[in-house]
Amino acid sequence: MLSHSALGMMPPRRRALRPTLALFGALLCLAQLATPASAGLVCKYKKYKGRAFTTPTNWIKAEDEADAKKKCDEKEECIGFHLYPIVNRWYLFRHGTELVEEPGLTEDFFAWTKRMLTCEDEDAPKEAEEEEDEEDGEYEDATEDSGQDEL
Repeated sequence: MLSHSALGMMPPRRRALRPTLALFGALLCLAQLATPASAGLVCKYKKYKGRAFTTPTNWIKAEDEADAKKKCDEKEECIGFHLYPIVNRWYLFRHGTELVEEPGLTEDFFAWTKRMLTCEDEDAPKEAEEEEDEEDGEYEDATEDSGQDEL
C-alpha cells in the first residue's frame, strides 16, 4: 500500500477534529442556555366539538390534552390542536390551517383554537397593571379637586 507522501497527499489531520468537536459542543450548550424559555407563556383556548383541523401532514404530536396545550402555548406559530378520537392522538397545527366541520367525518373530534390575545407570560411581574390602576386613581382625584363645582 502506498503512503500518503508517496501519492503527494497530506496525511489526514485527526488530532484537529477533537478540539473542533469539543468547541462545537460547548457552543451548542451555550446556545441552549442563552435561548429564553417560553415555558411561562399561557394562552386560553376555545373548544369545538365536531370540528377538526385539515392539513395533508401532521405538524406536532402530543401525548394528552395538557401536553398539547403546553406545546401550543410555547409555539407562536401554533393556532390550535385537536384530538383524533379513532387513534386517541393529539395533533398541533400551524396558522393557516382550516378548522372544518364535515358531517360523518368530524363528529367525534374535539378541537381547541388558541385565543392569541389572551396569551400572557406567567413569569412577568404584575406591577405594570398595579401602576396603571394607581395612575387612574390619581387622575380621578385630580379632576375632583379641579374646582368644577364652583361654576
